[in-house]
Amino acid sequence: MAAAPKPRSVLIDKAQKPFASVLRGILEQEPLEVRVRGRSAEAVIRELLMQAEAKGKTGDVAQYLVGAKLMLRLKRDIPVYPANKADRKSWSDQQPRYGDFEQENAIFEVAVGLPDEKHIKQVLDALEAIDCEVWLLTRAERVPAWKVELGKAEGMDPRRVMITSVESFIGQNVAELGDFSAKGKHEQLRQLVDLYNTRWIERVGTPGIRILIK
Repeated sequence: MAAAPKPRSVLIDKAQKPFASVLRGILEQEPLEVRVRGRSAEAVIRELLMQAEAKGKTGDVAQYLVGAKLMLRLKRDIPVYPANKADRKSWSDQQPRYGDFEQENAIFEVAVGLPDEKHIKQVLDALEAIDCEVWLLTRAERVPAWKVELGKAEGMDPRRVMITSVESFIGQNVAELGDFSAKGKHEQLRQLVDLYNTRWIERVGTPGIRILIK
């Protein structure tokens, strides 16, 4: 007995799958694009993080933007590491890293998700190991949750921990460096994105999180 013919909708879905896969690949490789005019620097960073979230790359984009901001603000070289690989330490490390970035007596840890044991432990380890100030950088809407969870952690010294958003950490400096003018803001954002693209994306990133501003 001959098998019943498959419904036309099933055949269409099967035929479209290869094209859908190709289209998805193309979209994933398209860069992040954001308009600057008429927006605060903080709003621009927020929009970029939202676009990155749609690609599942919020952590990467946030970490690389923070690195670019430190380089822009401090006018010095900042080591480039892939996302989530900057803060590695083991018994064999001669100079262990306690966060995604280290500058003088400050540790910067980027944690865009909800509070988790891994990042809380990293903050505690840094506070215990060295005399430093720790900056925990997260998404704006998650700052309150991080403050609550870190506040409950045993051994936490709130006098040495700053919890703030990636958006404000970067956006405020961009506004200040641009002398709070629209033209200056646009120029500082352009420099920030240039550092992000050339230093981080070309070395450890992917084309799909390259940034274009307009």
